[in-house]
Amino acid sequence: MPRRKRDDVPNTIHHVIQRGNNRNYIYENTRDKKEFLSLLSTAVATYDVTLLQYALMDNHYHLLVRLGDQPLADMIWFLNRNYSLYYNQRYNRIGTIYGGRYKSYRISEKEKFFSTVRYIVRNPVKAALCLTPVQYRWSGHASVLDKESGIIDRVALFAYFSPDENLALRQYRECTEHETWSAQVGFNAILDRKGETEERLTCLLDRFLFERNLAGQQKMLLSGARTPLSRELRKDFILLAIADGHALKDIAAFLHVSHETVRRIGKS
Repeated sequence: MPRRKRDDVPNTIHHVIQRGNNRNYIYENTRDKKEFLSLLSTAVATYDVTLLQYALMDNHYHLLVRLGDQPLADMIWFLNRNYSLYYNQRYNRIGTIYGGRYKSYRISEKEKFFSTVRYIVRNPVKAALCLTPVQYRWSGHASVLDKESGIIDRVALFAYFSPDENLALRQYRECTEHETWSAQVGFNAILDRKGETEERLTCLLDRFLFERNLAGQQKMLLSGARTPLSRELRKDFILLAIADGHALKDIAAFLHVSHETVRRIGKS
């Protein structure tokens, strides 16, 4: 099956996600994340890209970018290639550190832009790496709020919220920090619920398996395997996902099991 052609139209906005191979870590420590951000800064400047937000997780990263005249693929190739060279040299290894091609989602509606900014900024909170977005060191959120010099184009980001800087800041904070933010808070926005739900469940599953020293076993759990271990893990994860506030039908779709299976486990 041929690969889907990238939608690299100049001046379009894209949400980029790149995961580690087999969901392994791509950053081992602070030094690695600093090196990645240094390369990201160079890539943004070299390829005429406007960086609107980012978040570095342990085994993947998120970027929200607006393209200039050059293809997104060129920038991501530069970033991933140079970081892979650094990582392999530092840890005396060979081969790819990434799990296939990066994912990119073109954001063609202003309303979806808001929900994507919120999702990226709150991703560390959903992964239980911090209690509030501003506490997380490895996203652009804190620098945006504090007007620090950094690689985020704060002026370009705020322009999507309001031409008035103070109002833009207030709406940005509403969008990213309010626990109960919705389409009715401050301005009209539409949440990309399906995409956000899948990403939240993926992050929850990563943490669930990591805590059990079973990182890399996602395929087993999502394939419908019926071994005693997979049954027990699936049951525990369903209970965890329910406690995390996910709808039964979303959990069932994510795990590729029946709605009745999830309902029965949740009830028990």
